[in-house]
Amino acid sequence: MEKQIDFYFDVSSPYTYVASKLIEEVAQRCNAELHWKPFLLGGIFKAVGTMNAPGLTPAKKPYMLKDLKRLAEYYKFTLKMPADFPVRTVLAMRVLSSLTPEKIPPAAHKLFNAYWVDNLDIADPAVVSELIGQEAVERAGLHEVKDSLFKTTEEAVQRGAFGAPAFFVGDEMFFGHDRMHLLEQYLMNTL
Repeated sequence: MEKQIDFYFDVSSPYTYVASKLIEEVAQRCNAELHWKPFLLGGIFKAVGTMNAPGLTPAKKPYMLKDLKRLAEYYKFTLKMPADFPVRTVLAMRVLSSLTPEKIPPAAHKLFNAYWVDNLDIADPAVVSELIGQEAVERAGLHEVKDSLFKTTEEAVQRGAFGAPAFFVGDEMFFGHDRMHLLEQYLMNTL
C-alpha cells in the first residue's frame, strides 16, 4: 500500500500555519505522498456545531497568543499575530482550490506567509492577485471552483474532521500540529 497523507487546511488557522512548516518534512521522512486539501474552516465549524473558533474564546485567546509565540521560537520561524485575526479566507481558499495539485503547496506557503509573517490582508483580491496571480483570482469566482471547495470541506467533515489542521492516512485521522509525531509514527510503523 502506498503511503499518502491528506492534509486538510485553511490559511486562517495559526496552528495550521505551524503544521504547514513541518508537514513536508514528515512526508519526506516517511516516504509518503502529500496531498494538500484546501477547505473552509468556518464550514467545518458550522457543520460540527462549533460556536466560536478556539482562538476567539476569551479564556483561551491569551494562552493561544503565548503558545504561538513559544512555538515560533521553538521551531525558529516567524509568526506575527495579524490584527485582523481571523481573516475571512473564502477567496484565498477558492484560489487554492482552483490550482492543480502540484501548484497548491507553493501557493499555500505564499498565502500563509503573507498572513502570518507579513500580516497582509489575504481577503483582499488585489493582495491575493499579487501573490498568486490575477488569473487564479478570476477562476476563484467560477461555479466549479466554488463547488470544489465546498465538496472538499464536506469530504473533510464526512471523514471526521472538526478543525484544522487535520491529517488523514486512509481512515486514520490525526488532528493538530501537536500530533504530527504520532502521524509520523503511524506511517513508519503501521504501513
